[in-house]
Amino acid sequence: MSSPASRGGLLLAAGYLVLALHGLGASDIVGDDEAREAGIVEDVVAGHWLWPRFNGELLPDKPILYHWLAALPCTAGFSETAVRLPSALAGAALVGWTAALGADLLGTSAGLAAAALLATTPALFTHARVARPDVLLVLLLSLALGHAFRWWRDGERRDASAALVWLGAATFAKGPVAPVLFALTLGAFLAWERDLRRLPHIVTLPGLAALVVLGLGWYAVALAGWGRLFVHEHLMGRYLRNLAGGLAAGGAYSPKSLAYHLLFYVKHLPAVALPWTPFTALALWQAWRTGGFRDPRLRFLLCWAAAPLVAFTPAEWKLRYYLLPSLPALALVTAPAVLRLAAEPARRLSTRGLAVLAAAAAGLVALAFAARSLPLSPSDRSTLDALLRIVPGGPSAAAAGTGLVAGVLLVALAWRAWAPLLALVTTATVLWMAAGQPALEAAISQRDSLKPFARAVAARYPPPAALAFWRDPIRPVAVYVGRPLPTYRRREELLPGLALVGSEPALRDLLRAGVVGFPTLSAEGRLGNVARGRVVLLEVAAGRATAVGSPRSPSSAAERASRRS
Repeated sequence: MSSPASRGGLLLAAGYLVLALHGLGASDIVGDDEAREAGIVEDVVAGHWLWPRFNGELLPDKPILYHWLAALPCTAGFSETAVRLPSALAGAALVGWTAALGADLLGTSAGLAAAALLATTPALFTHARVARPDVLLVLLLSLALGHAFRWWRDGERRDASAALVWLGAATFAKGPVAPVLFALTLGAFLAWERDLRRLPHIVTLPGLAALVVLGLGWYAVALAGWGRLFVHEHLMGRYLRNLAGGLAAGGAYSPKSLAYHLLFYVKHLPAVALPWTPFTALALWQAWRTGGFRDPRLRFLLCWAAAPLVAFTPAEWKLRYYLLPSLPALALVTAPAVLRLAAEPARRLSTRGLAVLAAAAAGLVALAFAARSLPLSPSDRSTLDALLRIVPGGPSAAAAGTGLVAGVLLVALAWRAWAPLLALVTTATVLWMAAGQPALEAAISQRDSLKPFARAVAARYPPPAALAFWRDPIRPVAVYVGRPLPTYRRREELLPGLALVGSEPALRDLLRAGVVGFPTLSAEGRLGNVARGRVVLLEVAAGRATAVGSPRSPSSAAERASRRS
């Protein structure tokens, strides 16, 4: 018979999956990152299972385990739901595994509490609804680290082998970042325990074989198929460029300050772990007061949570979702403290405590009013603008709602009503996941999607009509047109009858020179990960054959462009 932990974990995972699947395909693919993964999935479905490309041009910038998994449901027809399904399933599996690992480390109740905390962390939920391999990486890495701790604790070789198998799968999901995070976590933990001599013993023959095959197998196949292009575009262009920044090209490491790089992840981890960050801080404070840092379990979890900060700080490119691997460990750290709080009886705070809470509530309301004028990043500004679209009444109503929430929290905290407070935070988060997140995604899609434009272009120029991008491919358009489009960057490549898709600024010179006719279709949408602009469709003018191309007939030009497509 299954244990209470496994039954409870399965129930939590099922509930998480229901929420993750709700409206999963209702929003279009916008932005370069998700579009690139979706385009590679389309190429896998088209038959390029070993050497897929985005739009027939760009190599994958990470291994293709996620693309293979997404291609399975997409064989029945490409859709937003199908291409995002592996992320949702990985998120649900991660919740279930956290319950099982927590029960093993901390007991059944704490394990279920940790799974519930992780399940109600919006940062994870947001990425479980996107066609990217990040949540899959977190799942596979968590499996590897959980088995690694069991190996250290119990000395079982099968746990060592399992850890390396899952590590190989995690490497297949997102490349070298998996073994780096694994080595940092395990190495720091063993050093803290003064037990580094045991590190070589985690290597078993079956585990090592699985790690080599799963972790390095795709790289060997990719190198055999793409050769020097793979070295230049993937190994050098992706990994070395991200780590060394401008130094890889002989320039400055980064235009950002040293303080920016050193503090970026330290500042953003509390935000990524919301709404449970205050409870995590409380758990760490209680551990410090009671000598809990001598507990190997807490030491391991802290090394796990800190590994992404150490691993990603040296890289020039800084992205908050790189901190997602820290979340399962933080949930496990926080769970025992949350259970203790929930068991405490309500009692009123002191006058000084009430004053502090009132000041904090007032600050929260003031922050809500000032949100539109804060120095937010472009991505945060874009998200905030979309969020205000789904709030009836706009900024004023949002500020009023924030004040109401602050007031309720103030009352709960004033009486130290921890159990109702925890229930309130959990309920609010679940409601956000069930309704707010899908509504936000729909608002972003309505504002930024280029899907209608791309579908209209595909209908107007079906194969074998000559269709191409000018200067730079617009990735969501490439996904929704449904076939690879070549990219032209020189005027002499343009032949009469060729239809061009590009951003308005990129095509302006061609319009002024009379190389192309007036736009026949245009739309506003997202042209990159954040930037928005106008994308247009137009044709190379028939009278420009001798001026911008070779003196071939329009039909021959169309045939050549079609072959390149």
